Amino acid sequence: MLHSILDQATNVKETIPKIECSSLRDQPKVVAERKDHITSFHGRKLSDPYYWLRERENSAVRKLIDSENQYQKEKMKPLKNLQDTIFKEIKDRILQTDESVPYVWKDYLYYTRTEDGKDYKIYCRKALEEGSKEEILIDLNELSKELETDFLELGMYEISPDQKILAFSIDVDGDEFYDLYFKDLTNGKIYSFFISKDENLDTSFEFGNDSRTVVFAVCDEAHRPYRVYRKTLAMNSFVDKLEDCQTISVKEDCELIFEELDERFFVSVCKTLSEEFIFIDTCSNNTCEYHYIRTDDLPKDNLRLFANKKRKEGVEFYISHHTNHFYVWHNDDGYINFRLMRTPVENPDFNNLEEVLPYNPEFYTEDLVCFKDHLALFGRSEGVPKLIILDPHNVNSPKEVEFNEPFYELEPCENYTFDNSRIRIVYSSFITPTTTYEYDMQNHEFNILKQEVVLGDFDPNQYMQRKILVTARDGVKIPIGLVYKKRNNSDTGIELDGNNPLLLYGYGAYGCSLDAYFSHAIFSLLDRGFVYAIAGVRGGSENGRGHYQDGKLLKKKNSFYDFIDCAEYLIKEGWTNPNKLVIEGGSAGGLLIGGVLAFNPELFRAAILEDPFVDVINSLSDPSIPLSVTEYDEWGNPQNEKHFEYMLSYSPYDNMDKEENVEKSYPAILIDHALNDSRVQYWEGLKFVAKLRYFYSTPERTRYFPTPSLILCKTNMKQGHGGASQRYEAYKEIAYRYSFVISQVQQ
Repeated sequence: MLHSILDQATNVKETIPKIECSSLRDQPKVVAERKDHITSFHGRKLSDPYYWLRERENSAVRKLIDSENQYQKEKMKPLKNLQDTIFKEIKDRILQTDESVPYVWKDYLYYTRTEDGKDYKIYCRKALEEGSKEEILIDLNELSKELETDFLELGMYEISPDQKILAFSIDVDGDEFYDLYFKDLTNGKIYSFFISKDENLDTSFEFGNDSRTVVFAVCDEAHRPYRVYRKTLAMNSFVDKLEDCQTISVKEDCELIFEELDERFFVSVCKTLSEEFIFIDTCSNNTCEYHYIRTDDLPKDNLRLFANKKRKEGVEFYISHHTNHFYVWHNDDGYINFRLMRTPVENPDFNNLEEVLPYNPEFYTEDLVCFKDHLALFGRSEGVPKLIILDPHNVNSPKEVEFNEPFYELEPCENYTFDNSRIRIVYSSFITPTTTYEYDMQNHEFNILKQEVVLGDFDPNQYMQRKILVTARDGVKIPIGLVYKKRNNSDTGIELDGNNPLLLYGYGAYGCSLDAYFSHAIFSLLDRGFVYAIAGVRGGSENGRGHYQDGKLLKKKNSFYDFIDCAEYLIKEGWTNPNKLVIEGGSAGGLLIGGVLAFNPELFRAAILEDPFVDVINSLSDPSIPLSVTEYDEWGNPQNEKHFEYMLSYSPYDNMDKEENVEKSYPAILIDHALNDSRVQYWEGLKFVAKLRYFYSTPERTRYFPTPSLILCKTNMKQGHGGASQRYEAYKEIAYRYSFVISQVQQ
């Protein structure tokens, strides 16, 4: 039985079967063979006996994957009823037949809707005239049937300025390579040409103002967007089915207008809200450069370097256009949190930048949305998102928009009309369902357009959310957001007796901030007595750009230390104990969890690593692996000896079996990843598991722990980095992970 606190929270008693590894013989039928493989770095030789697992077409690799999948299915089978229950709980909280808030662009209202029992969105529009009928632009449910695929992801979705053409790209494998198609919206037919995924198409795409000329980015073999092509489309023939389309050869039929040769940089294409300019930005993880062209001139003109500003190592800047000025926020000259400035459109130059707002070192500028008569500045301060409204004609009177909760998520959405005094934003918190607001920038008033429905007996007053600042070992304050169901009338609403099951989530990379967002699914844990927490460790930008920079490259270990310090704080203050504490992270967050386990495995009862980046040295030393070279500015380059030694000291694959961990208890581990993931290769998780299984079987280890900890490795065979594309399958994946979590804390 679970601890009695779960019964108190739910008023329902659940019998949770015990899921564990029973003995050394309790293993998958096929265990990875160890083969000699040596790599050399700076005079050091590293043994990698599981290097061969990258041989995707090797039948032995497929047998190992199948064996691991069968093993995890057998182990999780006793939790089938719990999984089904949680799946139903999630599904029953969500309005299955629903419609998004329509947005106006030119002559139409655009929106999406879902239908009960169907996995995918339906993309629609209606003309603004009263009584207009709905037009279905794309029904992904019908498209998945036509293509006979279990995976379908819409990459790019663009309407031409004359509203007559839809360009859309789709991925049917999960590898994030897309086929690009064009649809005539006047007759509903598909044009007879398309650009195949074999051309390595990216999702970056824009129409020119003539609605016939397009620009788009393609990737190199390492999946790095590096070229931009221009094409004026000949719209004169149609087909009935996508499979009847004839492919365009990008190299032969399209004009190359930009190429980025530096393998650390990737390119993207973006049109300004004013629709006057198209920018091509080429950026690494710490350096930017821009070229641009007037949208009206796209069919014939050449690109220009923006503001005569060639790239400067370590200098990032971003651009937004407003009538006579380009607004620029940059980190040059030590302005770490970005200084907001502007330069004339007719003569843009970094030498004649004019300050818009006095630099505030406590405010991190993240985005600027320029409307005709207002500027909406998004940033961060005091650990939470902020929104400031400016008058471009009188920037001396900024107005900060107030939000009442201590921890929340905020972002702009679907703002497509330049001449508009209202900005649309999406807001949520742990206990406030996702709410779409329209904010009147002139009168400073909110209007709720829609709040997501939560079906059932959901009452936000039954839950409590808190923000806590934890002092890390070097004195830096690390934010933790917590949410849980109230169980008493105390200030905390919960007994801090160390007996609460707690799921702690972390990421800590690329400057991505973890904010409190609403999840229909998490209440299946909260209603069973769990505390859910997110740790804003360094590597993210929760406390500004410095927070990010102090968790990357040669300071990456701060991310792991922060997470460990947060876990130890939660244990010390009575929020939980090591037998009730489960941790989770995905992708770069999987690296975080893997690194934390290498340092302090005894702190946790279980760990979930989704699509985990755990084989740091081997992945970053192989430029043929997608995106490896572009990651050097984030993690380091193994060919640099200083970088190599530092990365080797925390790489989970290279540290899980270190000698000092032989006597430490290990948590149960679930690896949940995908075969077709192009960002984190499937073999990283597979190698990690193989090495752990071997480590658990060594005489040195079994002397202290004769029974291994449970290790499960679930490889999704028809998915990519983002998991299932079908919404009901996505619910099931969450139910699978949550049932694992619940089963572990009761042991």
